[in-house]
Amino acid sequence: MRSYFPGLLGNEDTRNRIGRAIEAGTIPHAFLIGGPSGSGKSTLATEIAAALNCEKKADMSSPLPCGRCNACRRIYGGNYPDVKILEKKKDKATLGVDPVKDFREDMFLSSTESEHKIYIIDDAESMTPEAQNALLKVLEEPPASVTIILLAKECDRILTTIKSRTQYIAMSRFDDKTLSEWLLSESAEARTLKATDKAKFAGLVMSADGRLGLAKQLVGKRLLDESAEERGEIIDLIRAVGQKASYAGIYAALSRFPTKRVELSASLERLMSALRDLLVIKYDEGAATVFFPTAEEAARLCGEISAKRLVAVYDAVSEAHELCSRNANVSNLISSLCSNIRMAANN
Repeated sequence: MRSYFPGLLGNEDTRNRIGRAIEAGTIPHAFLIGGPSGSGKSTLATEIAAALNCEKKADMSSPLPCGRCNACRRIYGGNYPDVKILEKKKDKATLGVDPVKDFREDMFLSSTESEHKIYIIDDAESMTPEAQNALLKVLEEPPASVTIILLAKECDRILTTIKSRTQYIAMSRFDDKTLSEWLLSESAEARTLKATDKAKFAGLVMSADGRLGLAKQLVGKRLLDESAEERGEIIDLIRAVGQKASYAGIYAALSRFPTKRVELSASLERLMSALRDLLVIKYDEGAATVFFPTAEEAARLCGEISAKRLVAVYDAVSEAHELCSRNANVSNLISSLCSNIRMAANN
């Protein structure tokens, strides 16, 4: 049986369905691929681009894409003129209408050397409403040779009119066992870490939250150390909540969080995962946890914190995470979050 998208692990149903559609020439003109950072969205988009242009697409004895032909190698290397990527600038919170219009206009130009032109928009949820409406025009009447792929972490921020004109794909998360096995088979650093510190290795797997891409990143020593430091920051903040600490105590814990918006957003997301674990443990001490390596560790930290207080703190952090994604001033956001957590800690 032919294999599809060998560069993408897991997501077997998605790989088979899209691979067969490419073979049959029935692939949709637009996709919306949803999932958190590190879940494989970009990998899937690249695999689709390579499969559409693979020189061995008709060879049923070859994987699709083959990964060896000239087109595949250049697409994987980011050096193919008919595969184009649009993403917001690192210092910007949104993707505006002008770059999207330019991207849209390029779709109507003739391809350089292939039958299929692929246009990928990363962080598609960062498009402003005006930018999304500009894209909608080409989604309604796309050129025959064009495939548009939107990648988004938060698909609920994509306009309904956009969603209705794309095929949605949700990236699957991996269970901890699969992540562990992959890391141990692919990374000498991971094998060394498990041999020397099983608890730290387990914490790394938990921190990856089912995301293979994030697990790859966390293997690096620098990021391992950063991950351990961040986990400490999150645990210190939860301890402050449990002790009904003063505003100054909570602010001191929050002040150790990142000051750059993208990094802060990721830290708040992991804080929400930790708080979810504590809530789950409140009702089932044997439940599986995401942030904490073991349920026992979560139960110890949970202590006397009431479920009502945990919910209130979670809501405060969730609101801050949403504001962070909407370009709120980071300093003001931290001050506001500190006040909201302090009030929640009185529950």
